[in-house]
Amino acid sequence: MSVRFDSSLSILTAILSRRFGPEQVARAALIRDASGRLSAVMADRMGAEVLGEVATEIRDELKTYARPDATIRDADATGARRLLDEAAQVPPVIVNDMAIRLLDRRIVGSEWLKPPARTATGIPRVVFASVKGGVGRSTALSVVAAHLSQRGRRVLVVDFDLEAPGLGTMLLNEDAMPPFGTLDYLVENGLSDIDGTFLADMSGDSFLGSEGGRVAVIPAIGKATFDNASGALSKIARAYLDKPDDSGSVLTLTDQLRQMIGLFEATRAYDAVLIDARAGLHETTPAAILGLGADVLLFGTDQPQTFLGYRLLFAALARFPVDPEDDWRERLNFVHAKASDDDDKLKTASERFTSLYNLLIAPARPAHEDIEPLTAADFDVEWTDATPQDDEPFSPPQILRVLDDARYRDFDPLSDRRLLETGTRAATFADLIAYIDGAVP
Repeated sequence: MSVRFDSSLSILTAILSRRFGPEQVARAALIRDASGRLSAVMADRMGAEVLGEVATEIRDELKTYARPDATIRDADATGARRLLDEAAQVPPVIVNDMAIRLLDRRIVGSEWLKPPARTATGIPRVVFASVKGGVGRSTALSVVAAHLSQRGRRVLVVDFDLEAPGLGTMLLNEDAMPPFGTLDYLVENGLSDIDGTFLADMSGDSFLGSEGGRVAVIPAIGKATFDNASGALSKIARAYLDKPDDSGSVLTLTDQLRQMIGLFEATRAYDAVLIDARAGLHETTPAAILGLGADVLLFGTDQPQTFLGYRLLFAALARFPVDPEDDWRERLNFVHAKASDDDDKLKTASERFTSLYNLLIAPARPAHEDIEPLTAADFDVEWTDATPQDDEPFSPPQILRVLDDARYRDFDPLSDRRLLETGTRAATFADLIAYIDGAVP
C-alpha cells in the first residue's frame, strides 16, 4: 500500500513508539524536510546497531517519505543537540494520541509556524479576514470606515489583498490614487529607501472622510503599478520574500507588515487601523490574523465550504500555546455574513460558528514566556501525553451578524454613496457597528 503525506508522520511515530516507547518519542525531535521526507533525532544514545535496524524499518515502511540518509540519529550525532533544543521550543502536535515535537521545514508557509503576537497596544487594529471570497468582507470594512469617520475618528485602511486588490478603487477617486501601495512597500523594502516621502506616496485620502474624520487608504497596488501593468505579476512574486534589515537580520512577511503599519501609526495621524486580508489560507493570512496583535473579524456565510475552511484554520491554530493573561483566541470573532433574518436559521448558524471554537478549547496549553533551551539533564524528567488546560475556561465571543441585503451585492460606493449613510446601513450592519464602537473608543 502506498504511503501518503497525511499518514507518513503517524507511521513514523508508531515505529518509534514500538521500538523505544512513548516516552522516548516525546523527547525526540522529528524533522520533516521541505519535500515532506521524515527523519528523527532521539534524545538518548542508542548505538549504531540499533539505529541501523530502526533506520531500515523506517525506510521499509515509510518508503519515499523516509529521508534516505540520516534517517534516524541519536544524541551523539553531529548537530543532534541543536535540533533537540530547537524542537523543545516548538508547540507539540498530537499524533497517535502522543504529543510530539515536529520541526517542519518549509520553503513556503513558514508564517503559519509563528505563534500569535501579543495584543497590540496603542491604536486599535482590526483585521477583516475570510476563508472564501465574495462574503462582503471589503464591503463591511468600507461601512466601518465610514461609520468611524462620521464619529470623528481618523482611520487608516490597509489593503493587504495583493492578488485581488479592490479597496483602492472602491474608496479612492482616480485623482486620489497614490503612486505606491502595500505591494510596493514589500518589494522596495530592503532594496531602496523607505523614507517619509515614500510613505506619503503610499496613501490617498478617501471621499469617506469628506464630512468627518480623515480616512486614508493604502491600496494594495498603486498608480505606478497600474501604469506599468506588465510588471505587476513580477512584483507580486517578490512581495512574499524575506528581506534583510539594517542589522543583517531577516525580516519575514509578518515582520514587514507589522513594520509598515507601525511606521504609519508612529505619525499619530490615526485613531484606528483597518486591514483587509486576502481570502483563503494563503501565506499572507497568518501575517494579518496572527502577526499584528489585532482584533480579527472572520467573515463567512452559512455554507459547508465556510465551516470546512475554518476547521482547517482552527486546527492549525490549536497547536499554539495560550497565555491566560493575553489569550489570542479572544481576538478571533466570527461574522455571519449575508445572514438570513429567519430566527431559526440564525440560531442554527450561530451554533455552527460557535462549535468551531471547540477546536481551540481542547488542545489549549498555558504559555510560558521564558523557556530555557533543554540540556542533557532535562531529559531525566518524566514526560506525559496529557495536555494541560487553561486555569480559566475560554468563552467563545458572540457571533456577529451582517444581514443579507441586496443593495450591497454590487457594492460601489463611488457610484452610490447613499449605501454608506447611517440610515441605509443601520439595520444591516448593526451588530458589526456595535462591536466596532466597543473596539475603537
